[in-house]
Amino acid sequence: MTKTELRAEARRRLRTLSEAEREVAEAEIDRRVWTVPEVAAARTLLLFADLPEEVTTDAIAADALRRGVTVVYPRTLPDSRTMTLHRVASLDHLLTGNYGIREPDPARCPTIPESEIEAALVPGLGWDRAGNRLGRGAGYYDRLFASPEWRGFRCGIFFSFQEMDHIPTEPWDLPLEAVVTDREVWRR
Repeated sequence: MTKTELRAEARRRLRTLSEAEREVAEAEIDRRVWTVPEVAAARTLLLFADLPEEVTTDAIAADALRRGVTVVYPRTLPDSRTMTLHRVASLDHLLTGNYGIREPDPARCPTIPESEIEAALVPGLGWDRAGNRLGRGAGYYDRLFASPEWRGFRCGIFFSFQEMDHIPTEPWDLPLEAVVTDREVWRR
């Protein structure tokens, strides 16, 4: 299957998830995230503000803030297809931005250099056992992870049914180092 076909299949699967199933799965993902040593030890953690069909990250962010972790969110710059990273001290500092995604308010959230991120929790539409991630196609995370400044641990968070047999890759695609689902923690 092509990436376009895989994205359509992933969206179809996501539409079948009931609210009750989502709540149970997300609670299990929230718990498992902190069993990944690189995430648990991170002093600076990059999160994402979820879209409606993605795993919700607000509970993870709240837990990270309670643990004293510096929480960072991306802000997209559509003209350059890049992201800036911003420290977020409160989820109230996220505003609806580009693409309808909650993003840091740049007036209240200072930028953080990529080199300071110790671990990142990454969204996507699917993943495979080679660590390949099926994103939405804009390449924001690919460009971030390819930066010479990037040193952080790359961990995807997905519902277990988002696993795919094989995701085609491009030369610039960097694999995830771990994936957390409601059923397991997979490591590369």
